[in-house]
Amino acid sequence: MIDILYNVAFFPLPIIWFMLFIIIFNLKDKIYFYFKAIFILLFIISLPITIDIFSFPLSKGSSKFTDDQKFSAIIVLTGGIYKDINGNWHPSSNSMKRTALGNNLSKKLNIPLIISGGNSIKENPAESLIVSNFIDNKNIILEQISKNTYESAFNLEKIMLKNNLSKKDNFILITSKIHNLRSALTFKSQNYKIKVYDYSTFDNLNFYKFIPNSKSLILFNNALYEYYGLIKYLLLGHILI
Repeated sequence: MIDILYNVAFFPLPIIWFMLFIIIFNLKDKIYFYFKAIFILLFIISLPITIDIFSFPLSKGSSKFTDDQKFSAIIVLTGGIYKDINGNWHPSSNSMKRTALGNNLSKKLNIPLIISGGNSIKENPAESLIVSNFIDNKNIILEQISKNTYESAFNLEKIMLKNNLSKKDNFILITSKIHNLRSALTFKSQNYKIKVYDYSTFDNLNFYKFIPNSKSLILFNNALYEYYGLIKYLLLGHILI
């Protein structure tokens, strides 16, 4: 399924397919209009301010936590691992950033750090295990079999019971900024009481927000992937409304 999205749905593929359609059917009378529309669309998508607005809803999903609230644990969802040229496994930058943030909060609040993430490929080690090797924290709980957010929410219940925790407890959920909404809704649909980490939603507005940036297409596709993921989870019943 993901391969189909990369071939059809992620930018600039929709534009490439549309341009091919124009060429094949020789739409000469409207070709100027179509190419002008394509240029305007690409220009808008390449603006950082557009990405901020497009991804804004994805950063929500739950109220933010505050220091005066009492929490039972930090839940960190891993975001990938990789093997170096020597065959050693390392956390991806996403996994490391999330876990480092969770580790700091765990020590500050003196509560357990729960790291959830299995192996996305059968031969690979569990992501949570690899990530745990790169942080210093004696109060860690690992969940090592989940392959996605839904499985993390489902499998963590048993792990929690073994560690005298419950869904009724309050948890801080840490993932990437654009994964906040899908993660929060998935955990809430399984009756967890969670607060998401409050990433800053908008960077300060400046002149460069309105200048095209090549990174914007990557960020746009990342957000688009999350919207597709939300639709998939809704259709599968992983998110209940």
